[in-house]
Amino acid sequence: MMHYYFSDKAHIFWDDVIEAVVIRWNSVAKEEEFRVPLDKVIELAVIKKAKKVLIDKSPKMVLTEDAEWFSMEWLPRLLHAGIQFTATVIPEHTVAPLDMKNAIEKETLPINYHEFEDIHNAVGWLSEASEVSA
Repeated sequence: MMHYYFSDKAHIFWDDVIEAVVIRWNSVAKEEEFRVPLDKVIELAVIKKAKKVLIDKSPKMVLTEDAEWFSMEWLPRLLHAGIQFTATVIPEHTVAPLDMKNAIEKETLPINYHEFEDIHNAVGWLSEASEVSA
């Protein structure tokens, strides 16, 4: 495991076992507290030439402006960085704060995305994911 970024809002690291960039949210984040960690995910993805991202404990609440930035700016940059597989852990009884699936479909981004209720299923899916042929 390679630790890359840590704040009171998020922890970002490289997981050697599943070969993925992982962002683990610690608390609700907005504006720069939300955007900086996500930018760090892209930085680490480029450094490691990653194909996979795991978003653990997706924030429960996201501002409209942050959701727009996420879908219009961040997702295309994530794809441009080479990410092909993204798993998001959204615990049961939580309303998805960012409808990532709809954002991906709306923008017709070629990324394989799944949501999971627990970390174990997300890790299992990413472990089995293999690169999409170009």
